[in-house]
Amino acid sequence: MNIIKRSIALLMLFIFLFSSDAALAGEIRDAAKETTVISGIESVYNIQNKTNLTKAVSITPCDGTRTVLLELYNSDSGTYNTVSEYVTADAHTASVKITFPKEKRRKTEGRWRITVSESETAKKAVKNVTVITKNIVTKELSSKAVCVYCIEDKKIIYEKSPCKRLKQASTTKLMTATLLLESKKKLSSKKKISKKAAKTPYSTPVMTAGEKYTNKALLYSMLLPSSNGAAVALAESVSGSTGKFVTKMNKKAGKLGMNDTHYANPHGLDAKGHYSSAYDLCLCISNIYPKSKTFRKVIKTKSVKVKASGKKAVKIYSKDMLLGNVKNHKGGKTGHTDEAGYCFCGVYKYGGKTYAVAILGSKSEKTRWSDMKKLYSYIDKYANTKY
Repeated sequence: MNIIKRSIALLMLFIFLFSSDAALAGEIRDAAKETTVISGIESVYNIQNKTNLTKAVSITPCDGTRTVLLELYNSDSGTYNTVSEYVTADAHTASVKITFPKEKRRKTEGRWRITVSESETAKKAVKNVTVITKNIVTKELSSKAVCVYCIEDKKIIYEKSPCKRLKQASTTKLMTATLLLESKKKLSSKKKISKKAAKTPYSTPVMTAGEKYTNKALLYSMLLPSSNGAAVALAESVSGSTGKFVTKMNKKAGKLGMNDTHYANPHGLDAKGHYSSAYDLCLCISNIYPKSKTFRKVIKTKSVKVKASGKKAVKIYSKDMLLGNVKNHKGGKTGHTDEAGYCFCGVYKYGGKTYAVAILGSKSEKTRWSDMKKLYSYIDKYANTKY
């Protein structure tokens, strides 16, 4: 009997060791696989309903051929269904012509994805694509780029060049605020103002090197009067330096799917390689607004007093001219430089849903606010009835 028990124990040990080795080998093989790259296709398209959308999509690698699926999201079942299947040529980089059939497209917006199957040498890859048939009505807008995005439904309901890469000015500070509020830094913690922060132009209140402000005071200073020095101080508070903080900004943008955004600084002053899109700004504010009570409170504040340790309090004011003047407007972030023009990204509530609205490159202070009012009016008239 003991011999049988020992034999069974040895057999079980052999099976365990074999299966563990096999699993480990599998993990090693998966880790060694090449990343699959899907290129030649944008994240958002706006076309007429009767027009076919065909794009030549490049897949790398395709050694030994790859299977490519075009899938359409079904909101009723909550699943993606395959519409078309393609097989690539046997080449390191192969091109596939993918058609989004007009008979399958909805009258307003459809959520599609391109899925490239896993191969022996490469990992699976997915590319999400939103196809908007048309805006219900066309608005006369001065802004170069516009996006109205429903946070709960995760879809665009109005757009004008939503993925166009443009200077974003101080709307950059939405990401700076995001990283502060998602960090473990206490808002009550005090930060000593560095020489770099003190020398950063366009800072209100005026900060002197060596002064100490709480992170909360810096947050209000950054989001209301749009202090660039406060943005630098917060970046240093979170990461130790602006360089390390900018790396975090770009990493976070990647996680949020902000594919047309790249940061070069935490404040938004014009710089090489510093840009975003109206759609990406909507994604950014849609991430932080629902989950941060502090953020919601700050952006709807018209004025507040802040002070450095041992100094007299100074009253600062929001640059958001819609606060208190437009019903259901919940606040936002302004931006302006000579290159960027006038920008804004705000939040609007209507019909039990929350909308992120972003504009880039408006011509003037006046047209910035008139564009925003037109877009809010669009939500009022069409969001619940047509989408």
